[in-house]
Amino acid sequence: MAERFFYAIELDTYCCDGNQLLKPAGALQVLQEAGRRQMESQKPSYEDILAMGKALMLSRIDMKIYEEAFVGERVEATSWPCDSSRATFLRMYEMKRDGRLIAEIASQWVLVDFESRKILKVDEVDFSNYYHGPYHDLIPGKFRIPREAQLEEAGRFRVTYSYLDSNKHMNNTYYANMLCDHVPELEAGTHRVDSMRVHYSKEAPLGDELTIMRASAGEGQYFFRTVKADGELNIEAEIGVVPVK
Repeated sequence: MAERFFYAIELDTYCCDGNQLLKPAGALQVLQEAGRRQMESQKPSYEDILAMGKALMLSRIDMKIYEEAFVGERVEATSWPCDSSRATFLRMYEMKRDGRLIAEIASQWVLVDFESRKILKVDEVDFSNYYHGPYHDLIPGKFRIPREAQLEEAGRFRVTYSYLDSNKHMNNTYYANMLCDHVPELEAGTHRVDSMRVHYSKEAPLGDELTIMRASAGEGQYFFRTVKADGELNIEAEIGVVPVK
């Protein structure tokens, strides 16, 4: 059995906000890099899976940020897949500073045939060489935007070159930036994100224009829904913020 993979990094200005605090997109990028490196070291790598004509596509993340982390601080990121079945590939991520847990993510992925876009069973790729660890739900309960939520248009977002990943769709980590841009407390610099849930429905390719719908869910809580130019659902999300210490 492979050992758990660890990735040490110093937080830089690109993953922190105007308060020099770790922001959600930065946490996602650091942690997903830990996942990519784990796949590369234990095989198959992400590139190996692409060479098979398949891809792992993110369908859901639940993220908690427990403590403030600042530019220049050294953190240790780790990621591991969990025992999975049928069409859902489970993966966890953790970020620690001096042994203290400061952020973690529970994620769900689907294995897709790259050409036909058909969803495959996870056992169609041999992941047995990976270290496997436990999975746990970070935010209990099934996420659903309540019918009574008063969603209103908060803005538009056009997918351009800078937001693409290697699959030529908007990279999943950039959605966090797009949503956070429409949280008033974050713009004011008085709060930070402590929780985020995102359910990904349809990819947004180059040139797509997303309509961002937002509703307040109480103090420090927001619901979001983004809709593609053709009217299809893109993502649904919930963000929670707390005051900066």
